[in-house]
Amino acid sequence: MFIVYLKAGSVFNFFQVLILSGLKFLFGPPLSFKLGFNLLQTILTTTIGGVLGVLFFFFLSEMILHLFRKVWPYMKSFFINQKKVIIKPIKMSNEKIKKTFSLKNKIIVYARKKYGLWGIAILTPIMLSIPLGTFLANKYYKNKKSVLLSLTLSVVCWSIIMSSIYAILKMKPF
Repeated sequence: MFIVYLKAGSVFNFFQVLILSGLKFLFGPPLSFKLGFNLLQTILTTTIGGVLGVLFFFFLSEMILHLFRKVWPYMKSFFINQKKVIIKPIKMSNEKIKKTFSLKNKIIVYARKKYGLWGIAILTPIMLSIPLGTFLANKYYKNKKSVLLSLTLSVVCWSIIMSSIYAILKMKPF
């Protein structure tokens, strides 16, 4: 029913918005309005693209994590048994070398500790990309149904919020 309202030439535009919303959700609504979609079409297209992206990267990351858990012991034993010299950084004193964290990493850790799964789910569409946020949620939380539910609800809410904001900004006074 939704595709019927699209013109024949705009099917390509529909798939552009769909794919962009599945990868980097933040840029989906502006592109949709730029391509001439109205508010309802933008909300539906970005929601469908975001949810399809969440599903795709959820199952892809699940397969990658499963493969990594199976293969990692073999890889680890292969590299540990090698007689290679590993050069370590020289410490001038007894101080530990500190890891440096970017602002994005700090926000992810803060959101995960303070707000849990919902913190990552809320940050996924707007700050993180859908692939990264889905991978993190899938890695850190074991209840797969709640991970999918929270990520999907987050995408739907952000689609409505962002599309409405862009629609308001697009309107010109008098």
